[in-house]
Amino acid sequence: MTHHIDNRQFSPRQTRNVFDVVEHCRKNGLDKAEERKLLRLFGRFASRHELQMNTRRPPPKAR
Repeated sequence: MTHHIDNRQFSPRQTRNVFDVVEHCRKNGLDKAEERKLLRLFGRFASRHELQMNTRRPPPKAR
């Protein structure tokens, strides 16, 4: 079943917050396993909020 998304329902402000998942992973130093998880979850593109809420970061290293 395919869904049609009417582009007129989105404002320009909303479309600015859509990111390439692979590029986001590369810029934020995420490993390949995390990248695969995000790609399975969202596909090639996702909003900033979706990426931030579904990314698991390793705990900071103690000094």
